[in-house]
Amino acid sequence: MTEMPRYNPESEPYRQSAASAAAPTAPPVMNTIYFMLLGAAVLQVISAIFGLLNAGSEAFRTQIVDQLTAQNPSGVTPEVIDVTVAFAVGGIIVVSVLAVAGYIVIGLFVKKGMGWARIVGAILAVVALSQLIGLTMPGGIVTILQILLGLAAMVLCFIQPAAGFFTARKNFRMANKVR
Repeated sequence: MTEMPRYNPESEPYRQSAASAAAPTAPPVMNTIYFMLLGAAVLQVISAIFGLLNAGSEAFRTQIVDQLTAQNPSGVTPEVIDVTVAFAVGGIIVVSVLAVAGYIVIGLFVKKGMGWARIVGAILAVVALSQLIGLTMPGGIVTILQILLGLAAMVLCFIQPAAGFFTARKNFRMANKVR
C-alpha cells in the first residue's frame, strides 16, 4: 500500500522559512533613546544628591518646624523633627534607587524593541512630572533636565523610525512564536 500525501503546515520547509527570516535591526535612534534614558538616570543621581543636601540643611529643618507647628503646636520636639528628616532622607534614597533602576531596565528593553517597555516608560515619564511639585533650586534645574530627557526619549519611541522598529520586532516575534 502506498502512503498518501498529507497536508501538514508544520512541515520542515515551513518552519525553516519562518525561522530563516532575519530579525529586524535596530535603527541608530534606538541607541540615542537608550543613552538618553541612561543620561536621565545619571541626572536622577545628581538630583538625589541635591535632595539629600537640602534635607540636611537648616532651612529644611526650619520648614519642617513651621509645617509641624501649623498642624500641632504642642507636639513639636527635636525628636519629631529628626524622625521627619530621617524619613525624608530615606524617601529620597528609596525613590532615587528605584528611579535609576527603572531608567536602566526600561532603557535596556526599549533598545531590544520590546513594546511593553515603551508603554511603561511613557507612563512613568508622565508620572515623573509630579517631581516638578515642590522643587528647590539649584537641584530643581537638574530635575527639570532629567524629566525633559526622559520625556524626549519616550517621544522618540513613538515616532519613526523607532515606531517601525517596535512593530517589526513584534511581527518577528509573532512569526517565530512556537505553536
